[in-house]
Amino acid sequence: MPEYLYEGKTADGKVVKGSLNAADEKALYDALKRDGAYLTSFRLKEEVSGRKKQLKAMELSEFCRQLSSLTAAGITLSRALSIILMGKPNSPATQAYKEVQKLVQQGQPLSDALAQQGIFPEMMINMFRAGEASGQLEQVAAKLATHYQKEHRMDNRIKSATMYPKILAAVCVLAVLIIFLVVMPELEPMFQGMEIPAATRAMMAFSALLSQQWYILLIIALCAVAAVQIAFTSPQVRFYWDKLKLQMPVIKKHMRIIYTARFARTQSSLYSSGLSMLRSLEIASYTLGNAYLTSQFTQVIRQVRSGEMLSQAIQQVDGFDSKLSPTIFVGEETGRLDQMLENIADNYEYEADVALSKLTGMIEPLMIVFMAGIVLMIMLGVMLPIWSMYGNVN
Repeated sequence: MPEYLYEGKTADGKVVKGSLNAADEKALYDALKRDGAYLTSFRLKEEVSGRKKQLKAMELSEFCRQLSSLTAAGITLSRALSIILMGKPNSPATQAYKEVQKLVQQGQPLSDALAQQGIFPEMMINMFRAGEASGQLEQVAAKLATHYQKEHRMDNRIKSATMYPKILAAVCVLAVLIIFLVVMPELEPMFQGMEIPAATRAMMAFSALLSQQWYILLIIALCAVAAVQIAFTSPQVRFYWDKLKLQMPVIKKHMRIIYTARFARTQSSLYSSGLSMLRSLEIASYTLGNAYLTSQFTQVIRQVRSGEMLSQAIQQVDGFDSKLSPTIFVGEETGRLDQMLENIADNYEYEADVALSKLTGMIEPLMIVFMAGIVLMIMLGVMLPIWSMYGNVN
């Protein structure tokens, strides 16, 4: 049985933490209830210990699609894994696939074999576990293939949307370096003996520093980048940054749509595969990629466990689009929540594409104006003494 790391509370409000082997989250909940505590949060121990670099979405999609096709053709699971291995190039992941095939041959379930490798996502493991329990492994593999294909497509759209601003930023830095390393040293002899503006003197001093002591500035820049990266490893910094993204006046609407689309797709895939509502919410919350949103799901899970409808619990989450809760309510009322979640996911994915396009459309002109402003200030600092010199000559 899987081992869970759990956190709970007793009747007098005391927090209890520990680890426990249980068949599923319901068994874990019942075990704590017998000990006089109620469950507030939990995670599989294998998910938080010894993390390795997980496989990319496209590779996961290809693996699941091949597995679905082969098992649908009547090939045994062990033989299907052997066939998939034949097309795998030598890579760090190849050894993990070989180990999975070996464990399955020994009689272990596919989900347990995947969980032991540390490179397969929690969502895939749990969906395969549900598929094995219901005898629908082939259908679950096909659903996972579609899910990860769409996730790969969304990731590529986000990368494409941020590529142009990155190029503009690089061009801006290059233009500044050319001015300070090439233009300013050539003009400096012309300004000797002249009374020049303070801005121009500051530019000349920075040009000399950049030319003669560039390594100091490089060290400072690298330290600044490292400091930012270290800061974002802090849960508190990441929490407030993720919260800021959902509250900034201009971009918050678009960011909320993108996160809502991600939640809807993941929750749809998990719940329609046979996982319980509580477990699917737990997994979906950790795949959002936003610490502020994830932190609110402890309360959502607690409310759903106490008997509240998902639509009511999800309405309290700060960060999702306002249309999510009413749409889930319709699915609950009609008894077709799994189908409604899939429809929500499709609709929000389209809206997420539109939101990404609008975000890119806003960032591009801002970057151009910012770059033009920097170049203009530098050029004014260079040209003012030249204009002054020509005025004195006249």
